[in-house]
Amino acid sequence: MPIKWDPRFSVDNTTIDMEHKLLLTLLNALEVVLRNPHEKDSLRFFIDQLVEAAKDHFSHEEKLQIKYMFPYYEENKEGHNALIVELDEIKAEIYKYIDDVITSQEEADNMSKRINHVLRDWLIDHILKSDMKMKGFMNDAR
Repeated sequence: MPIKWDPRFSVDNTTIDMEHKLLLTLLNALEVVLRNPHEKDSLRFFIDQLVEAAKDHFSHEEKLQIKYMFPYYEENKEGHNALIVELDEIKAEIYKYIDDVITSQEEADNMSKRINHVLRDWLIDHILKSDMKMKGFMNDAR
């Protein structure tokens, strides 16, 4: 089931909110192609896009946090680093699946469920717990 943008996710910064919406969109697209494992080219495309967008977003967010002296910068950066490690592991798992022509449907379904659970948890959890602390620090800063 797709994650829909909810105003409760807003950190009151239009640019950061747009980046969060992009991450949600890519996550939703990845979820769809994970349910259709024969779509291996799409799977590669969306995991690559998600990883790239996450890295770009985290870099941008951290630069703003430094500029506006966000007091939870170190904590947020540690969270970003952990998320990138996890994303890179998921990407490697997906690439292994793409290259393995004898993966069963059951294995594909199990991988899909686990990856979706992990990705949903980290994205929503990170936005609602860590990024919400940014409200009021850099409203609409670019």
